[in-house]
Amino acid sequence: MTPANSEDGFSILEMIVAMTILALVLGIASQTIVLASRNIITAREQMEAARKVRAIMAQYDLTAESGGTTELDAVAQTGWTVKVQPMSDGKVKFDAIIIEKSGAAAGTFLTFMPRPRQ
Repeated sequence: MTPANSEDGFSILEMIVAMTILALVLGIASQTIVLASRNIITAREQMEAARKVRAIMAQYDLTAESGGTTELDAVAQTGWTVKVQPMSDGKVKFDAIIIEKSGAAAGTFLTFMPRPRQ
């Protein structure tokens, strides 16, 4: 027979400490997963925005090469706006192009393109 005051097993204090450590580890792991998924979504949105900006710039190049005005009306239907501001620093003439997504967190893109010679 074993005595009644045997110290086999864990005390309640040891169990509370173990459960607290487990809860902390699980909390940290879940926060890491949530932050990673948010970063993936943000990266995907930024990638789509960059893809759209490249398409807008290709359209701008085509309209500039054809000698016409920058007719980017199809872009406005997608929620993007394109503003072209002619600039010059004496010898060099260029256009400042501002591309924005209305409402969303995609941001504002600014680029400079040389003005085509007429």
